[in-house]
Amino acid sequence: MDGRLTFTQKKVLERFVATGAKDFSLLYSFTRDGANATVFHQKCNNRGPTVTVIYNTKGSVYGGYIEKSWVADTSGSYNRDDKAFLFRLMYDGNVSLNKFPVKNPDKAFYCYDTYGPIFGSGHDLYIFNGSINAEGTQYTLNGSTSFGSDFDMSGVSTDQITGNITTVFDVEVYSLSESPLANIWRECPGWDLKDLEELKHFAASFAPPHGLGIDTANVLVIGPVGAGKSSFFNTVASVFRGHICDQAVCGSAEKSITSKYRMYRVRGSQMEKPLRFCLCDTMGLEESQGIDAQELTYILDGNVPDGYQFNPTTPISSEIHGFVTSPTLGHKIHCVCFVFDGNTATILSEKMLEKIKSMQAKVRQKGLPQAVVLTKIDNVCSYVEEDVRNVYQSDTIKQLVNKVSNIFGVPRSFILPLKNYEKEFDVRTDVSVLAMHTLKRLLLSTENHLFNFLDQLDRKQKSSDSLE
Repeated sequence: MDGRLTFTQKKVLERFVATGAKDFSLLYSFTRDGANATVFHQKCNNRGPTVTVIYNTKGSVYGGYIEKSWVADTSGSYNRDDKAFLFRLMYDGNVSLNKFPVKNPDKAFYCYDTYGPIFGSGHDLYIFNGSINAEGTQYTLNGSTSFGSDFDMSGVSTDQITGNITTVFDVEVYSLSESPLANIWRECPGWDLKDLEELKHFAASFAPPHGLGIDTANVLVIGPVGAGKSSFFNTVASVFRGHICDQAVCGSAEKSITSKYRMYRVRGSQMEKPLRFCLCDTMGLEESQGIDAQELTYILDGNVPDGYQFNPTTPISSEIHGFVTSPTLGHKIHCVCFVFDGNTATILSEKMLEKIKSMQAKVRQKGLPQAVVLTKIDNVCSYVEEDVRNVYQSDTIKQLVNKVSNIFGVPRSFILPLKNYEKEFDVRTDVSVLAMHTLKRLLLSTENHLFNFLDQLDRKQKSSDSLE
């Protein structure tokens, strides 16, 4: 049993504790071990730093932290702890984050064999004593609260923490130990289903700036053979369709599986309108074959039609079938996303590296934003393989981002680690959140680029007005 505390809530508590990354181990819970003070002490005494979490029936989540250990005491004693604090994570079903530091360290917590966790004298938070019987899926606490006795509550009242509710679904105690993961080096909006829905809403609401006369924004996805660029589109599509999607043909091969230039639009279902951006897929890059810098220019300028069949023996030119001779802004590319396998991104051959950098130069000449997506990060770091949500605490991934930034001259904030759907049979919230986080960054860059065209229109309008 892993406990009720969510990944995001654990990260909040890590920040509150402020001593680095932590592993949380569930020592005790009402629902697993029974609401019994003796059992609490058996499982939690002498275990070092712990966090006690209460989940009440009104949707509040709150509790306390001590750096010292709970101990056995048959007569009862107060214990000093300079690092102790109380906290609130949720109130009435909504996220509400507060840390309440101890103001009287000498009486930070109280130990007595027949009492559960007690914080402060008075007591600030006295949870229960003896044994409590379950009432279906609930328990009624027999303790009390007097917040403010020994902890600084900053004006937050008991009602604003507990809602004056004594019934709870659970009380849990976790031990905190040092984690091999690094401190969070990049913030993520959160990993819960609610966070995923917010990210999906952003992408679904995205539209090119009003006034440009274009229906969709175009993001070019380009990278070496097998890097996972087609899989990136499939991953994004899977998030919106709610099941694993294989619309774009992908797989492992020495030569590029992608044989056509495709401007893919994402749809939630057959009945829904497509989202207002395209992920444009190309042939995989090869040292001596695949598109080159000149052919890339045609794609960036919007000369290449959707569905164009690549021919390794016939380079893209104005003679190809369907060549767009007078492309509009809607035909052009508005952002370029280079996709690399995270396992090989830093060990590309000199010839491949030279080819990619020549393409980057073309992208810069066009004034287009560029980002780098690093795929297969679960193969790069074992902690990410164990839990994708560790990506922004993995020192291995952090160092990879730094190296790729130096190699390709792209700012670290535009180096985006990603795990595509590849071996899964069903969509997962964590994988989907990371994909949507990546997509949001690309769409924001695209939007910023398109704003430049609005500025140009404004200047033209002002110039025209001044001539009249």
